[in-house]
Amino acid sequence: MSAATPAVVTDLIPEAPPAEPARPRLLLIGTALTVGAIAMAFAGMFALYAVNRQEFGEGWIPDGAGTIPLTPASVMLVTLLMSSVTVQWVKWAIAHDDRMNTYLAAGITLVLSAAFLNQASFLYGWMGWEVAGEHAVQAVLIYAITGTQIVMLVVAMIFLALMSFRALGGQYSAKDHEGLTAAALFWHASVLAYAMIWAAIYNIK
Repeated sequence: MSAATPAVVTDLIPEAPPAEPARPRLLLIGTALTVGAIAMAFAGMFALYAVNRQEFGEGWIPDGAGTIPLTPASVMLVTLLMSSVTVQWVKWAIAHDDRMNTYLAAGITLVLSAAFLNQASFLYGWMGWEVAGEHAVQAVLIYAITGTQIVMLVVAMIFLALMSFRALGGQYSAKDHEGLTAAALFWHASVLAYAMIWAAIYNIK
């Protein structure tokens, strides 16, 4: 009798592919670096403002509170502080897969920021600084610093809106919400920038 042919066992189940490496948080890191660069720019502008104010002496802001009214500027600060709370609400909601509250909080945040921009236009009209006037140095510095913060807030609004649309499309969830976290970080930075403006320019004058 011939020897039995040994059975050949074929592995029908291929080896599982290795797990994908964790994606680096490029967007969050990039946002943090951008915030750091903006912070250095603000530090330079505030330093320039302080030096010129010190050299000018008394009467740096003519007519005191009549030229830069503190009440509208304070209302603007409260508005932005409220938006800082609601943008954190956005981050909390998406981290818990609560999409309804994510969209609601994002909408409220954008409405508050739009209210801030409206208040800023009112304050600019009230101040009535002339760049080529007698107080040109003050006007240029104040408009440069406050205008930079306004541009920063507009960018934060666009950033948050884009990330919210991505969440609406299902790209963000409790497991991955890096974009909304980065948008919240940039938003808080813009609020902090205005708080510094309120303290150094509008309040102290």
